[in-house]
Amino acid sequence: MFKKRIIVCCDGTWEDGGITKQSWKHTNILKLSQVLKHADTRPQVWIPQIVYYQSHISEAHSFDSQDIDGATGASLINNVQEAYAFISQNYQPGDEIFLFGFSRGAYIARMVAMAVGAVGVLDRSDMDHFPNIFLLYKQLGKETDPIKIEELKASLSKWTSHDSRGKRRANSDDDSFSIKCVGVFDTVGSVGVPEKLMYKSSSAKSIFGFPSNELGEHIERAYHALAIDETRLDFNCCKFEQTNGGRRKGQILKQIGGSSEEHDLSDLTLWWMAANIRHMLYIDVAYFLSLLDPVAPWGMQPPHK
Repeated sequence: MFKKRIIVCCDGTWEDGGITKQSWKHTNILKLSQVLKHADTRPQVWIPQIVYYQSHISEAHSFDSQDIDGATGASLINNVQEAYAFISQNYQPGDEIFLFGFSRGAYIARMVAMAVGAVGVLDRSDMDHFPNIFLLYKQLGKETDPIKIEELKASLSKWTSHDSRGKRRANSDDDSFSIKCVGVFDTVGSVGVPEKLMYKSSSAKSIFGFPSNELGEHIERAYHALAIDETRLDFNCCKFEQTNGGRRKGQILKQIGGSSEEHDLSDLTLWWMAANIRHMLYIDVAYFLSLLDPVAPWGMQPPHK
């Protein structure tokens, strides 16, 4: 059966490496989106690889701005809906879905994965209902009344039941996974927003109504590079409850996901991610190698944090 691969790459807040002339500002997500070939020509029947890169730029200049955009739930919801809509527009049963992200983009990728697990992949005719589904989940996350919780679940049952249209599309083969891979470089905040904003809003942790740290059974593989030495509260990492072949890397956030002048560690994590996915996605190796730009000669990089 003819199939294709749908690859969604979500960058971090204030990141859009595509508009800078300084190559060191290019994040691992941007690089990953660019090194994937248009088709995998290794099998006898070529497999198209459709890539969507989502930048995540905020107009706010400070976390303390009253009109902050990049770190608010509204912005995150829009990004999740856009990424999910791209999948819906291009997906056919049997296609493989890949989700990658960095920082808050990692949270967005994980929320898209959870949305697919919750309602499957809606077709174009059902996408008109997606905002309302999202709103119901948002209400479900905030609700504490058991009776109202059951009412919300009943309203969602049309979309969440095992035989719903979206679930049938995503699980056309009961022995397969609806999502082939989730690969992320850090995931900041328990809902992808800075901790200082959580203190101001008791509902911040329930923006989407379902947990961001669970790996559902619909996900075949998950890889998470973590900055375990990150000390800033605004960039507190949200770890997966379960990962397949996960790795932990040291130093601060951007030294994991890229866009730092000291990009030695982020280069290593990019290589690590590429090594894990190379059998699932066809990478332009020559172009990938051309991106190498050593910070210093071997063994000569000064300690940094």
